[in-house]
Parts: sequence; C-alpha cells; structure tokens
Amino acid sequence: MNKAEVVGINLLKREVKRPVARRVGRRPGERRPFSLDRDKAIILALFLVFLLGFGGYYLKLESTIKAKERILVEKKTELKKLEKVYTRIKLLEARKQELQRMVKVIENLSSGRDRVVRFFEKLEGALPENSWLNSLNFKGNEVRLVGYSLEDNGVADFMENLSRVEGVSRCKLKYIKEVGLAGMKVKQFALTAFLR
Repeated sequence: MNKAEVVGINLLKREVKRPVARRVGRRPGERRPFSLDRDKAIILALFLVFLLGFGGYYLKLESTIKAKERILVEKKTELKKLEKVYTRIKLLEARKQELQRMVKVIENLSSGRDRVVRFFEKLEGALPENSWLNSLNFKGNEVRLVGYSLEDNGVADFMENLSRVEGVSRCKLKYIKEVGLAGMKVKQFALTAFLR
C-alpha cells in the first residue's frame, strides 16, 4: 500500500467508545471514604443551632435561678428579723391580755364594792323597826343574813322590803325560830339574799 491509498477520508460516523461501567460499591471489608455532602451539612448545622439555642436557654435559666436564690436568701434573712419582731408582738399581746384581765377584775371589784355599798344603804332602809341583824356574810352573789325581830311580822316585812331593793333578785328564808335573848322571847331568822 502506498501512501495515496492509505490516506482516505473516513466519512462513516465514528463510534464513541464508552468507558466500561464499573460497578459502584465497595468490596467487602473496604471502608467508605468520608465525604461531607449537603444533607450531612444541614443536619450538622441544625444540630449546632439546637446546641446553641439549648445552651442559651440553659444559661438564661441558670441566671434566673441564681437571681431567685439571691432573692430567697434576702427573704430568709428578712424573715428571721421579722420572726424576732413577731415573737415580741406575741409577748406584748399576751401581756396586754393579762393586763386587760387584771383591769376587768379591778373593775368587777370596784363595781362589786359599789354594789355592796349600795346594798348596805338599802339594807338599812329595808330593816323594819324592832328588828336588827346579828351577822352578814358575802359569798359570790349571795348575802347570808342572820338577825332578830321582836315582832312576828318583822321577818316577813324585812323579806318583802329586801326583795324590793335594787340589785337584789330574790330572798330565801333559811329558818325562823323563837329564842330567848336577855330574858325576852324573840324571833331569830336566817335568810339569803341573791344579788344581780
């Protein structure tokens, strides 16, 4: 073949040789090389955002807790001061109640004394003529009277007059008997007057 014969135009479409398709995969025991693709990057970014958000929230909670603990410590110290004041107030209230009770007793004694004085004033006017008292005893609201009368109706008149006295609720006759006194026969009586 000569040169002229060798040079020829090949007008036929040329076939493109495709590379032989290789099977994608790994051989058993072969490690896959690390590659950071788009999905992994998004997941990593979301995880970092979550960590930052959670960390910020944690720091905010921690600072809030510390602030509340400081307030709690301040309130506890204030409470200790107020407990001292409260115990002092309780003592003063107990003392006040004791003093009020004493004042009430004194007022009762004063009013009782006035009542007794008024009772004695009225008792003098209630005793009829020819009657007199031998003894007088106070026990609470009861007044026990023992006396003598020369007349038969003297005791009845005395009880009637005594029941009209202001401050006397009722009279109760304990006994009446005839006794000898200085050579005379007189009526001895005992009665109880109940004061209001």
